[in-house]
Amino acid sequence: MKPSFNKLSDKQRLRIQTRHRVSVERYGYQPQALYWSNREIQEIRFQKLIEILPPANQINHQAWSLLDVGCGFADLLDYLKTNHYQPDYTGIDISPEMVLGAKSMHPDLVIKEGELSDFDFNCSQFDYVMLSGALNEVVETEVEGTHEQQGEYAKSVIKTMYSISRKGVAFNLLDARHEWVNSRYDLQSFLPNQIVSFCQGFANRVELVEGYLENDFTIYLRK
Repeated sequence: MKPSFNKLSDKQRLRIQTRHRVSVERYGYQPQALYWSNREIQEIRFQKLIEILPPANQINHQAWSLLDVGCGFADLLDYLKTNHYQPDYTGIDISPEMVLGAKSMHPDLVIKEGELSDFDFNCSQFDYVMLSGALNEVVETEVEGTHEQQGEYAKSVIKTMYSISRKGVAFNLLDARHEWVNSRYDLQSFLPNQIVSFCQGFANRVELVEGYLENDFTIYLRK
């Protein structure tokens, strides 16, 4: 059974969409429009995400599906293909400009506009679910209005990703132990051990991956 979901407020949804529209107008279809400093940093995170997967020559023997939450321009798929992975890919993103960009560069892909709660995905619908950077921003939901409640939206996304995956989930978050990250009022960051503890409340196989960047960590949830 899928967990209850904290939806973004209309105000927050519009703020995120506006911010992304301005970013695309400024940078075009580049990683900087997604608030990555450069493609190398983006791909370091991608590399850690895809390490949850079996080797490409094993997993590609049969069809397998992947949902990319907060897909941006579907750059994760390009990185997967560079590493010889061939998923049945679905991407979702709340930004119309991101979806338009992804579709223009990947006209054959399934790319949908919206946040995860907008879609009635079935339990275990996708083999793998991945998310990179999409939970790095402090958000406002109907229940998430104080400092103590911040992070509840991200946690509901994580639980939903786990419920709709069949084999595993990989996602990254900003590390609150990093001084600059923790000083930013607009960035949502977490202590890795607290996220591990949270995930252990519903997932049996939780793995923390860190050390690849000083301000970031990755979590694997395997089934």
